[in-house]
Amino acid sequence: MINFREFLDLCEDYNPNAEFVIFNKKTRAVLGTARGFDQAKTKASSIRKQRGLKFDDVSFMTSRRFYAKGAGAPSGGRRIEYSPRYNPSKRTRFKGVWDAQGNFHDLD
Repeated sequence: MINFREFLDLCEDYNPNAEFVIFNKKTRAVLGTARGFDQAKTKASSIRKQRGLKFDDVSFMTSRRFYAKGAGAPSGGRRIEYSPRYNPSKRTRFKGVWDAQGNFHDLD
């Protein structure tokens, strides 16, 4: 099962107006940009032929994914995304009190 962020990334790939970045895989140097998947595909192949690069050296992806801060583990590295107030071992919410400074103190 995928989370909402992964779903949005998947939808963006099929967006006809999404901006794609064409880059060199080894150096991650930007070679060009294009709008839409088909245009990015044709522009990537023409750039590859112009510069004499191999097929595996040139790739493209959406600009949002290319310029993202870092690729972490899927769904934050956690197997199941629980609410921070839910205690899975007790199958209930955490019971506690809030103090005057805004800190939560767990009672159980």
